[in-house]
Amino acid sequence: MPFRIFKSIFIYLMAFGDLVLIIGGFFAAFKFRFSGQVPGVNWEPFIQITPWVCLATLILFSGLGLYPLRQHEFTALIRRVITGILAIFISTIAITFWVRGFAFPRSVFVLAMPIQVLLVCAWRYFCWHLQRWLYGRKKVLVVGSPAEVMKFLGKPFDLPRGWFEVRDLLAPEDLGRLPSLLPSMDAVLIAPSLSRTYKADVLSACLKARREVYLIPDLYDIMLSHGSLQQLNDLPVVEIQELCLSWPQKITKRTFDLAVSGAGLVLGSLLFLGCALAVTFTSPGPVFYTQERVGYRGRPFLLYKFRTMVRDAEKITGPILAKENDPRITPVGRILRASRLDELPQLINVLKGNMSIVGPRPERPYFINQFIKETSNYHYRHLVKPGLTGLAQVYSKYSTSAVDKLRYDLYYIRNYSLWLDLKIILQTIPLVLGGEGSQGEKEQTDPEKQEAIHTLVNSINQTASGKEG
Repeated sequence: MPFRIFKSIFIYLMAFGDLVLIIGGFFAAFKFRFSGQVPGVNWEPFIQITPWVCLATLILFSGLGLYPLRQHEFTALIRRVITGILAIFISTIAITFWVRGFAFPRSVFVLAMPIQVLLVCAWRYFCWHLQRWLYGRKKVLVVGSPAEVMKFLGKPFDLPRGWFEVRDLLAPEDLGRLPSLLPSMDAVLIAPSLSRTYKADVLSACLKARREVYLIPDLYDIMLSHGSLQQLNDLPVVEIQELCLSWPQKITKRTFDLAVSGAGLVLGSLLFLGCALAVTFTSPGPVFYTQERVGYRGRPFLLYKFRTMVRDAEKITGPILAKENDPRITPVGRILRASRLDELPQLINVLKGNMSIVGPRPERPYFINQFIKETSNYHYRHLVKPGLTGLAQVYSKYSTSAVDKLRYDLYYIRNYSLWLDLKIILQTIPLVLGGEGSQGEKEQTDPEKQEAIHTLVNSINQTASGKEG
């Protein structure tokens, strides 16, 4: 209990530090602009809008996912901070205009930004290391069959060193060893295929030993996560709603899509024209690339993109996923893919109603048929319109398996809200700035990581064979 209380306090301390440094950045900019002595006629209006600036900071940083204690890479954290400060810059200008008018020089806004970036990044660097020292270095026990564990065990190894250390693996048939292993562990990671009975046994043992539990969800777990407690007479029951959006949610989402796509096409018209000219003059072929994708309720539609590959790129190979250094991608196409500008024409799809701003990634029928063979629940992702961005696009990588992306998509459908859409849009911005998720499928994996995974899995097999002998 004291650990959980301190964990909550740590988040509030981070937020308080952010506010102090954001306002401090503005104060330093005032001091620099006026050579030390800030005129009251300029400073007093800023004091009046300070509460609104603080509120905007908390909303934006929260939307960017900067307050939950997550195991980010520090570079990804910095991109989110920079995105947040840029948004604060825009928000402060808007607040100043609507509340007080421009009562102080615009140069203060420009000077404040680099100061705030340096201050907040330094603060978050300290918090990141402190968080890793306090909450990281967790010794993890993984529970699941060796064949299944091999598919996801690389994920903890991909995290920055110092967060998690996979110490042991436990096959379902060896759960009798769990009580003896828990004292030397900090957390347990449960594979999705573990039976309900086994999951209940593991959870009960972990709660008794006061150990953290991480569960990789399947469809049952995701559906249950949003259930509501009801009663039949005096019998408590959990009501599970249908996996779809309600009519009010659909109306809200469509209104939001029309507003954002319409504004995006108008405000981005010059950028749209620039991309079209760049594609036209750098490689032969059409400006736009149209391709059949699967949309809402499994209905096919034509998706629009700026062409980023050479003409007839799949004429010989047929439908294949792009690789990390795919020779079919043109130099301009590589830039468009890294910045996600190749997807700008999809705003037309949103206006037409084929797509949404936020939703699962629209896939091609060829790959859909393959994914359905891997998991029978894949068709559930078509219960909402596909999106320009989405939860899976934000939190996963290009090379993330279709099954893992499906978990994000199902969670999004189950927990849809306008605030969730806004958070996903905000978190897409630093993703675009970093060029992540657009490099293509990696062809090779880290040999050291693979060796460590095989060593752990082999330890299970040796234990199991020893018992059989």
